[in-house]
Amino acid sequence: MLRLLAAVALLLAPAAAHAQAFDGLKVIFCGTSGPLPVAGRAKPCTAIQAGGSLYIVDIGPEATENLMTWRLPLASVKAVFITHLHSDHIGDLGELNMQSWVGGRAQPLEVVGPRGVEKLAAGFNLAYEPDHEFRRAHHEREGIRFPISAGLLKARPVAIAKPDGTAVAWKDGDLTVTAIRVAHEPVEPAFAYRFDYKGRSVVISGDTRKWPPLAVAAKGADVLVHEAQNNAMTRQMSQALAGMGNARMSSVMADTVTYHTEPREAAELARQAGVKALVLSHLTQAGLPMFNPETFGRGIDADGKLDWRLAKDGMTIELPAGSSEVRFGAY
Repeated sequence: MLRLLAAVALLLAPAAAHAQAFDGLKVIFCGTSGPLPVAGRAKPCTAIQAGGSLYIVDIGPEATENLMTWRLPLASVKAVFITHLHSDHIGDLGELNMQSWVGGRAQPLEVVGPRGVEKLAAGFNLAYEPDHEFRRAHHEREGIRFPISAGLLKARPVAIAKPDGTAVAWKDGDLTVTAIRVAHEPVEPAFAYRFDYKGRSVVISGDTRKWPPLAVAAKGADVLVHEAQNNAMTRQMSQALAGMGNARMSSVMADTVTYHTEPREAAELARQAGVKALVLSHLTQAGLPMFNPETFGRGIDADGKLDWRLAKDGMTIELPAGSSEVRFGAY
């Protein structure tokens, strides 16, 4: 029984000690797949810790479970930055909001992103309205409060007029988050985000075809986290589906090559931006039978040495303030 109690306490307690001691940017990959079901990989999600607060870029299905399993301090989450409104990037927003509120978040959770986040926030607020009332009725007592207002999502839409433009989306003390328009048509607008904190920086591409203005906006960043899809593998999957008689999904799969970036193209952008490291994420093919890292990344090193790797759920990057170090780790 004591072991059981200890295990439950460990699971529910936030792993905050190291987060409090570390000053800099910490990146946690909480979802690294695409829309397809892949064992061991949640849908797109990247967490950023800075200045004692937690920020999330996209929150795809299964990602909140990862965040809770690793005991991230969900009560400290201040904002979710949405790159675009595809379902694999927003599907776990309601669960993240509920879990962080139950865990003690004391203010509404801001949802930052392109136009449409107003409907996104309002829809999840409506869907979870009964849940919030039930939990308050069941658990609120004495000094324990569950204010409904704190459990709401609050939309903060960002407007960028120019197709290759940028805008400051968030500023909190030493942290500045810049939204960067990228190209994911017919999804429009779609954003990347750059996080700058005490001289360290990371850029997260969101979904996009190769987009040279992103290299300009990422200039001098420490790390570029870029989506990647191997189109030869994608066409192989499309052909296999057609051979199985599934013309509908074969067509859908073939369409995706028009608005994603190949690994070698992401490497070209990383070199143009002059980043210290490139991490490829949103790996739709990872875990599928034809996938292997060597084939997936073919051509990346053709133009010279580059520090790059494939993201995995649980991978971490630490960028200490006042340093040029890039530390990779894992939960």
